[in-house]
Amino acid sequence: MIRLTWPRIMLAAACAATAIAAAGCSPRTSVASSPAAVSATHAPTPATPTPTTASSSPTQAGAVCVTSDQKGHCPFGAYPGITGASTDPYVDQNVWGPIPGWQQTLYATDPGHWYVTANMPAGNTAVVSFPNTGFFYNKALSGFSSIVSSFTDSIPARAGTNAEASYDIWFSNTGAVNEVMIQNDYSPGRAPSCGTWTATSVQFGGSNGVPVHPWDLCVSGSTAYWETADGNMPSGTVDVLAMLRWLVSHGQLPAGVQLGGFSYGFEISSTGGVDENFQVSSFTAAAS
Repeated sequence: MIRLTWPRIMLAAACAATAIAAAGCSPRTSVASSPAAVSATHAPTPATPTPTTASSSPTQAGAVCVTSDQKGHCPFGAYPGITGASTDPYVDQNVWGPIPGWQQTLYATDPGHWYVTANMPAGNTAVVSFPNTGFFYNKALSGFSSIVSSFTDSIPARAGTNAEASYDIWFSNTGAVNEVMIQNDYSPGRAPSCGTWTATSVQFGGSNGVPVHPWDLCVSGSTAYWETADGNMPSGTVDVLAMLRWLVSHGQLPAGVQLGGFSYGFEISSTGGVDENFQVSSFTAAAS
């Protein structure tokens, strides 16, 4: 299934003001703009949030920011699980491709713990939303000595579900490629395949506490896709810098590329027309 023409827009709008204050979070009043060379159809674009009231429902226990808004946005202050970034992290609702019948509510405790309850029409195959944890690096890739990230996600295993968990990484000063996705987990309704493979079973890991793992690469248009090569990986650690440096050494990214927006979440197309939960129960990103 080719997943390259969907115009994902990083949207922003709502967060619980009182709950944020209680959690030590603050609205972003000055966040770096998206990389200059990134397409406006998908670049992360920060905005000032509109207060939303958090619910006390038992199913939302622990959530300090709750929003059902299409442009829902939950800003957070410094988070110990994310280091080396140039901005504070956020969690976005990000329904960038709304279709008739979509419903989605985001419940965020912090950038490493959140979930959405989504209801997308049965049989839909285009991506409707990309709820995600995101932030910016805004630094030359050559200036990093390490970028290691860990995750644990949960995707419903129902036959009608069409979704995946993925990193979405953006660059400026690029040639053909300005977006890199690292896709690690798939629902039964979606398989890892984006077209013609550029490389297969490329192994990364073995240092910085990252297990060795094989990945397949597809490059199409302005997007490069790393896809797990040996089955779903709902929990793991990836050497992101090694994967990006490989793209530089093989001519997919220029040597002077600037690393901009960095996010992790779910591309959701369908839930079979029923409510389903998509959860990130842990997420870290350490850069130096």
